Amino acid sequence: MAVRKLAEKYYELIDSGRLAEAAALMTDDVKLTFANAEPVTGRDAATASIQYVLDQTTKIEHKVVHWIEPHPATDGTTEVMFEIRIHYWLKSGKELDIPGAVYATVNADNMITEQRLYGDLTEVFAG
Repeated sequence: MAVRKLAEKYYELIDSGRLAEAAALMTDDVKLTFANAEPVTGRDAATASIQYVLDQTTKIEHKVVHWIEPHPATDGTTEVMFEIRIHYWLKSGKELDIPGAVYATVNADNMITEQRLYGDLTEVFAG
């Protein structure tokens, strides 16, 4: 699977409420960083972090708006960066459209090994 297709599938799964299936696209030792939060390591910790964000919403929608072609790294992984817009429907009834950027690495088995997600989620957590 091409790296872009993997990223699109991953976010489609999250957007459709299938977080467990999205998490299955990550390695057991995945590293996840949300903005300025401390990184978490491991699929369970990454899933919990994503679920925490999802718990603030009734619906979420990710859209890749600018894709930078992947760069193969010397260790067999592929590095990718892309710009993303995320639309949040908060439980408070408020809707937000937040820009962000993602840096990710994918291994030779097409599994996500790292994600760094950059965006200001202050309003998401403020409700």
